[in-house]
Amino acid sequence: MSRPVKWTLVLIGGAALAGLSVFAFLQGRGEIAREREREKPIKTPARTARDANGNVIVTLDRETQAQIALKTEVAAAETVYPEIAAYGRLQEDPGTSFVVRAPVAGVLRGIASRGDSREWPALGEVMTDGARLGTVGPRLAPFERVDLATRTTNATADVEASQAAVNAARSAYDRARKLNADNKNVSDRVVEETEAVVKADEAKLAAARKNVTQLEAAAQAQSGGAGPIDLVTRVGEVVEILARPGESVESGQAILRVARFDSMLARVDVPAGETVDPRISAARIVPVGHEEQQVRGQRVSLASTVDPRTLGEGFVFRVGGLGAMLRPGAAVTAYLQVPGNAAKGVLIPYSAVVRFGGKAWVYRQVADDKFTRQEMAPDRSSSRGFLVTQGVSAGDRIVTVGSQILLSEEQKSQIQILEEAEGK
Repeated sequence: MSRPVKWTLVLIGGAALAGLSVFAFLQGRGEIAREREREKPIKTPARTARDANGNVIVTLDRETQAQIALKTEVAAAETVYPEIAAYGRLQEDPGTSFVVRAPVAGVLRGIASRGDSREWPALGEVMTDGARLGTVGPRLAPFERVDLATRTTNATADVEASQAAVNAARSAYDRARKLNADNKNVSDRVVEETEAVVKADEAKLAAARKNVTQLEAAAQAQSGGAGPIDLVTRVGEVVEILARPGESVESGQAILRVARFDSMLARVDVPAGETVDPRISAARIVPVGHEEQQVRGQRVSLASTVDPRTLGEGFVFRVGGLGAMLRPGAAVTAYLQVPGNAAKGVLIPYSAVVRFGGKAWVYRQVADDKFTRQEMAPDRSSSRGFLVTQGVSAGDRIVTVGSQILLSEEQKSQIQILEEAEGK
């Protein structure tokens, strides 16, 4: 092969390699450009804008509202009466606790056939009325026999006194019920109070009768006419275990304590410098963190002591229906009504409120597809929501379901604006 032909072939090969290199370079640049295009964040259309007053407006079409199950309702007007907030805690109601005591001196025995192979109740176990716990094998000295006779006599007198109290309470209840039915000559609250007295006196009578039954059984046991004496309890939750099977117990010694928490006492203290009518009969009691469970408490008495931390007046209220999860020691807020002019407010459901920036907000619907965030300052709470006197007016349509999604949409739009500003 001649020399010119070789050079020609070399030049052709070099040109081909150069062309391939250029083609590969161009293809690589194109691929890089396409990759960058794919990596760019997907921009969603902006759903926020500002009105003439600078308020943020979130726009959601009807289809989007249906997808997020957004719901609205008209804010209802409420009348707000002036109140003072007093703070305190729940306490166990002594009237709802029961202590099982040894009727006689002897040895404590359990029941092996309790159904779950346990011969003694456990803390937190719920006992039924009249449940049999175990027995006490009598061990009576001569002087204890005299004491037993005396206690039986006193217990019988307690039964007679309790029966008289029940009869009087029933008469008062029947009279109040008739007067209430006769053109409301007596209020419904008086009827409820007399009925509650009847139930309380009946419970005391039942307890007194059980006490007599146990003492009479002990009297039979001391003469050999009966075996071990049964221990029974009232309905409630076991809160203290003071003795266990196999232990020797003395007459009257506490063995077990049960308590019910469907009714408790609320000790609350008014802030120092504030005054409340000491004759106040009721208050709204709101457990902290369980605002939806607020109940009406009936005043029991003034507090026997002044709390050195608040130095204000103290009150004790009896409350019921607080739910199974609340126990003595739970923090509560009591709202005590005071004289003054009533104010008009608006009821805001709890589900409508969102927290942002340390404040409470609601979303108002200003058009079919437009919503704006409105700050609100709760004046007080109720079982249905917060009562406010500023920020929201009666008749405003507010978002009750989906407020958090609107807040997320608003924040997402703000993030998108910041990213676009940083990219410039």
